[in-house]
Amino acid sequence: MPLTQPKTDLAYLRSEKAKAEQQLRYYQHREKILEHQIPELTRKARVHRLCTRAGMLESFLIAPEELTNDQVMELLK
Repeated sequence: MPLTQPKTDLAYLRSEKAKAEQQLRYYQHREKILEHQIPELTRKARVHRLCTRAGMLESFLIAPEELTNDQVMELLK
């Protein structure tokens, strides 16, 4: 008689199937969470880039708070 019996009884297999299905649901949910984070991170990177570049632009202007958007656009042209 072997020391360990193969675990092939029906209850064990059902238990393993339930565990696998639970893991599948977990990873599907995790995938959805990550998919939703991608646009958010992309948006945050864009906002950071825009703010950084706007700060660079303002560092070259004299009294930037007194200029209108149209005046800044004219300076850039």
